[in-house]
Amino acid sequence: MNNTQYADILDSIATLRQIRGDSHFKSRAYENAARLIRKMPDQIEDLIDQGINPNKLDGIGKSLSAELLKIHETGESPMYKELLANFPDGILELTRVEGLGPKRIKLLYDELQICDLATLEAAAEGGLIAALPGLGQKTEDKIKAELIRLKNTSIDRIPLPLARSAGESIVKALEKLECVERIEIAGSIRRGRETSKDIDILVASTDATKDHELIFDTFVGLREIDHVQVRGETKTSARLKSGTQVDVRVVELWQFGAALHYFTGSKDHNIAVRARAKKMGLRINEYGVLRLEDEEYIASKTEEDIFAAIGLPWIAPELREGGNEIEDALNGTLPDLIDHAKVQGDLHMHTTESDGRNSIAEMVEKAKSLGYNYIAITDHSAFVPVTGGMTPDRFAAQIELVRRENEKHSDFTILAGIEVDILSDGSLDMDDVLLSECDWVVGSIHSGMNMKKENMTERLLKAMHSGHLNSFGHPTGRILGGRKGYDYDLDTVAAAAIQNRVAFEMNGSTGRLDLNAAMAKRVSSMGAMIVLGSDAHSTRGMDEMRYAIQQSRRAEIPAAKILNSLNAHELLEATR
Repeated sequence: MNNTQYADILDSIATLRQIRGDSHFKSRAYENAARLIRKMPDQIEDLIDQGINPNKLDGIGKSLSAELLKIHETGESPMYKELLANFPDGILELTRVEGLGPKRIKLLYDELQICDLATLEAAAEGGLIAALPGLGQKTEDKIKAELIRLKNTSIDRIPLPLARSAGESIVKALEKLECVERIEIAGSIRRGRETSKDIDILVASTDATKDHELIFDTFVGLREIDHVQVRGETKTSARLKSGTQVDVRVVELWQFGAALHYFTGSKDHNIAVRARAKKMGLRINEYGVLRLEDEEYIASKTEEDIFAAIGLPWIAPELREGGNEIEDALNGTLPDLIDHAKVQGDLHMHTTESDGRNSIAEMVEKAKSLGYNYIAITDHSAFVPVTGGMTPDRFAAQIELVRRENEKHSDFTILAGIEVDILSDGSLDMDDVLLSECDWVVGSIHSGMNMKKENMTERLLKAMHSGHLNSFGHPTGRILGGRKGYDYDLDTVAAAAIQNRVAFEMNGSTGRLDLNAAMAKRVSSMGAMIVLGSDAHSTRGMDEMRYAIQQSRRAEIPAAKILNSLNAHELLEATR
């Protein structure tokens, strides 16, 4: 199990305790522990395996530690099972409704016996929620709107970062086997789709007919597995405790490239590739490229071999959606996409000065280990209290601190920056002089997201014309799989961003992936600059840059049009 799965269990315990009416302090301990574990640079599984007791971590006492050790041992939490037994099935479904926290869920459960989305909808349609004290008609209307949104959101699909994290946990366990020669996550996860219905894992062995039993025994024996659905000689499907289906396929090493291409998809891409092969007297399947005239396989071991056999260069998985990728490959017009090696710096992160867990020096060392040449320190402004953001005095001191830290490095640049709130009237939550003195300003919205479209557009236009912004942070405010985000006239705001040299951020934070690929492709085609940011709140969080990179690849944005490909001097010259 990974840190996200541990944290999800603890968050569920905290919610259930609040609904039950336990003291705030008891549930708060689980919330704090969940937050700690999500942001930890190391996997708690690894720490426990090394013999480190969780109570050595700040904020985790003996009882919480015992619960974590039990989860590690069995894959389940006794407290979570006990709490869940006190409520009807579906009570935690209510947490998916934006605006319903544990206190409101408790009120709805106590007063109206609302215990799932169906009973919530019935109560809302009957006008019962509006009659409750402290809620009212406005809340009821919002709940109705949320229920419509949830109906239009497939609960069978899970956000990409959660799917990848779960898949990587399984890969980590299987790749320890000596018989495993190669192993990859395939399917929509490899293509970078925002959500995935299931997890496809492809394993190669030099003798699959002999080794598949050991590989599948190891897979189905993992703590994450709830039950096995199908088990065969080449494929085993199982359901995780989270409800997600995982398919593990075992193939011979010689056919790995063909299988990886086939099971990466997409369906439309594979159809287009097969059609091209057929015109050339060839057939493509999961075993390789077959010459029809003599039934001989001419390519199979690598994806590059597969594409070369039908006269194409290798096409990046993110582009394989059955669009124009075959035509672009034939014409030599595939975009030169960015990858980690081309990223020179990370331009959105938080330290202990606001709600981050690591110091500036620690973030610098992590950045160097990632091969970066610069970073921007962008702690929060003070408007949202929960972030512990900076007042003008603290920001002035932060700028000086960053300048001093920067002087310690001859081969690395630390930019002094801030993530400043764009307030409801479009003004910025920081002194203008200080914003002018620092190097990098990320302007973001964290409140007042329910504005009418025209009002939100005006709010953003004022911020764009302020002359202070370098980038527009997480530009819709969405939470992937949760909050939809705010609405505005994208083209109008993009035009203002172009005029004022403000870049649109593609935020790699696992909860966001914001801007999404489709919107990023649109604003980039208009001429807007794109910048990638991890929005890291710890050194471990800086690894989430990979999601921003992958979404920019899905948006088909060339590396040359992404600001992170520039050096620090060129970067600052390009904006405001």
